[in-house]
Amino acid sequence: MEDSSRSVNMDSGLARSAIEHESFRPWFQFGPILILLLYWLGSASAYLFSYLGEFVPWCIPHIEGCTSISRTGRFGTSFYIFKIAVIPVAFLAFVYWLDMARWNKVSAPNGHFLNLAPTILGCLGATALLVQTTVLGIECGVCRSIRSYSTTTFFLLTFIAQWLAWMRIRKQSERNWVSVLYLILCTLLSIDVALFVIVPNLFENTSALENSIAWRSSYLIALAPAISAAGWRSLSGNQDRPGSSNSD
Repeated sequence: MEDSSRSVNMDSGLARSAIEHESFRPWFQFGPILILLLYWLGSASAYLFSYLGEFVPWCIPHIEGCTSISRTGRFGTSFYIFKIAVIPVAFLAFVYWLDMARWNKVSAPNGHFLNLAPTILGCLGATALLVQTTVLGIECGVCRSIRSYSTTTFFLLTFIAQWLAWMRIRKQSERNWVSVLYLILCTLLSIDVALFVIVPNLFENTSALENSIAWRSSYLIALAPAISAAGWRSLSGNQDRPGSSNSD
């Protein structure tokens, strides 16, 4: 009788899980794509208008690092373009990380740490991005410090959150293209982070390198939600395959 009851409970639990998988929908389905488009197009447009206004020199900033991202959004028309594009990105990123937690909950209900940690760090990072963008171009006694600390917080927390997110994606999706592309993205980010930390301690006048790293890293960070969200639907079918694990 006890075994029968336990079997019934397990079957009902699997049924509930299947229903949850079928009913999962992101709060904003196109949010991850908008993060990518708004950030890439917004920052590029801000740079072009800053160049046309003669506030920054001409170059390919992702490679040559002739100017920082923040400088492109401080002056003239670029001031408004950058804020109009990036402030929504911060809010959309916040929603994306909440959706990530919701997805993790239904696909791996027992993995509490990997379910929540990426979202907590990602939401804090999105908040830091919002603060940095809001004070960008505003001159005040503490604005420079706020920009500096919020920028560092955004990059660091989001970088860690994305590696933790990959650990969950890897467990959910095994070796499909989502997991592979996300791993490549995180690896490229890690290389740039290592360069950012090591090179300034070995050489002088590394501002161009630091600028180029910031450009590349921010573009990779903006790309990550689109990659992971593309796998949310396909990953739901992997939970019932033999060998899948719901634990940390």
